[in-house]
Amino acid sequence: MSQGSESAVDSVVTAAGRPSVRRARAVLLWGLPLLVVAGGVYWYGSGGRFASTDNAYLKQDRVDVTPQISGDVRDVRVAENAQVQPGQVVLVLDDQPLQVAKLHAEAQLASARLEVESLRAAYREKSGEVEVATRASHYAVKELQRQQELAARKLVPQSTLESSERSRDIAVGSIAVLELQRDQAKAKLGGNPNLPVDEHPAVLQALADLAKAQLDLEHTFIKAPRAGIASHLPQVGDRVEAGRAAFAIVTEGGLYVEANFKETDLEWVRPGQSVRIEVDTYPGHEWSGRVQSIAQATGSEFSLLPPQNASGNWVKVVQRIPVRIGVDVQSGDPPLRSGASTTVEIDTGPHTRFDRWFGSKH
Repeated sequence: MSQGSESAVDSVVTAAGRPSVRRARAVLLWGLPLLVVAGGVYWYGSGGRFASTDNAYLKQDRVDVTPQISGDVRDVRVAENAQVQPGQVVLVLDDQPLQVAKLHAEAQLASARLEVESLRAAYREKSGEVEVATRASHYAVKELQRQQELAARKLVPQSTLESSERSRDIAVGSIAVLELQRDQAKAKLGGNPNLPVDEHPAVLQALADLAKAQLDLEHTFIKAPRAGIASHLPQVGDRVEAGRAAFAIVTEGGLYVEANFKETDLEWVRPGQSVRIEVDTYPGHEWSGRVQSIAQATGSEFSLLPPQNASGNWVKVVQRIPVRIGVDVQSGDPPLRSGASTTVEIDTGPHTRFDRWFGSKH
C-alpha cells in the first residue's frame, strides 16, 4: 500500500473514534459522580435503624449509709469491698458518752416518779387540811351562834362576841386558801390525782428521754440496709457525723447502662427495644439488653446552673438525653463494675432515614 493510502486510512479511523472518546469522557465527567452521589444518598438514607453512642456508663444502685448520731469509730467489722448482708453490723461507734446520757435519763426518770409521789402526798395533805378546816369552820359558826344568844341575854361581854365572829371568819377564810392550794397540787398532777405515775406528763417526758438514750445506744451499731459491696469505709478513730454518709453499699443486681444519646438520634427509640452492649474493659465481648426508659428531660436540665437559653448570646447545641438500658448478665460473663465505659447500639426496628425524608411511618 502506498503512503498516501495509509494516511487516508488513519484519517478515517481517527474520525470514527472521536464520538466514542466524547461519550467516554461524558460518562467519566457526569455519570461517575452521579453514581457516587446516588450511592452515597442511598447508603445514608437506608441507614438510621441503629442508634449508637459511646457516651454510656454502667451503673448500679448505690446506698449511702448515714449514721443517726455523731461519734468516733471504735470498730470496723468488714473489709473494704467486702460482701455484706442486710442487717450486718459494719461500724461500731464509741458509746461511752451515750452510756452516761442513759444513766442521766434513768436518774431523771426516777426523780420524776418521786416528784409525782410527792405531789400526790401534798394533794392528800391539802385535802386533809381542807377537811379539818371545814370542821373547824362548822364549830366556829355554832360557837358564834351560842355567843350571840348569850350576848342577847347580856350574859357575855361584847368582846367575847367579837372574838367568836373573828374566829368564824378566819375558819371560813382558811378553807378557801386551802382549797386553792389543793387545786394547785391537783393541777400539777395533770388534773387527775388518781392518774398512774407512769402516765404523768413529767414521767412521760423522762421516759421519752430514756427511750431516746437507749435508741442512740442502738445507733452506735451501724448496719447494712441492703446486700451488696461495702466501699469507702472509714478507719478506726475517724469521726462520722449524723446526716453525712459514713460509707456506701453498691447493691447486688440491678445492673444497667445510662446512655446519653443526642436528641437527634432518639426519634425511633422506644422502651423495650433490644440493645447490643460492649464494655471497654472487655473488648470483643458483647452483652444484650433492653431499653427500660427514656428520661423526660435533658441532662442540662438537672445541672447546677441550667443554660439560660433566653439570653442574647444564645448558641444552639445538640442536647443529650439519658436512656436507661437493662443489661442481661449470663452465667460465665466476666464481672461488670459500676462506672465502666460502654458503647451501646439500639435496634429501633425497620426505620430508615428515607422514612423521615418522605414522611413514611411504620
